[in-house]
Amino acid sequence: MVDSVLTLKFLISLIVFGVLLVGAVKLLLCKSKFGPISVVLVILLGGYYLYDQMISTTSDAAVLEEINEDSQIRHLELRKVELERGSYTFKERILIEEEETIQEILKDLSGLDLKRDINKEPGGADYVLNILVSNQKDNVMETGNVQIIVGKEYIDDYYKIVSDKDHLKTITELEREVEWEE
Repeated sequence: MVDSVLTLKFLISLIVFGVLLVGAVKLLLCKSKFGPISVVLVILLGGYYLYDQMISTTSDAAVLEEINEDSQIRHLELRKVELERGSYTFKERILIEEEETIQEILKDLSGLDLKRDINKEPGGADYVLNILVSNQKDNVMETGNVQIIVGKEYIDDYYKIVSDKDHLKTITELEREVEWEE
């Protein structure tokens, strides 16, 4: 659903860009003094806007696509991590099997507006979530592990979180209330 909305938004933007470009080219062909300027402006501004649309996404489309309403979540393992010499080191962990707590964590992570940061080096994560998920596919139950790397500003290392939602709310509450294993 989210992917189709993003694709529709991008498609509409592309159509608007095309219409504006056609109008600017008509001005150019009519030898209007605004023709060259309008073509350059439409290409620059439209190109930037389309590029921005291409790198924008949501957490539902980028990291939660394998988890849907019909998914059976077996458990969620939450690990605190630190970046040491270019790779993450696991510090403490908890295993969460209560469905209500798992749903709260996923709800916190859902609906985040993200921008892909192509040049970002890995780092900045505070937690790694390993979610054991089962999905029905072609009369077979497929079970797999979904891993989400999350920090205060980034999710899955390369997506900058641009929305103001407190996506670590439930995790922060768990950190105070639950005893973590080493």
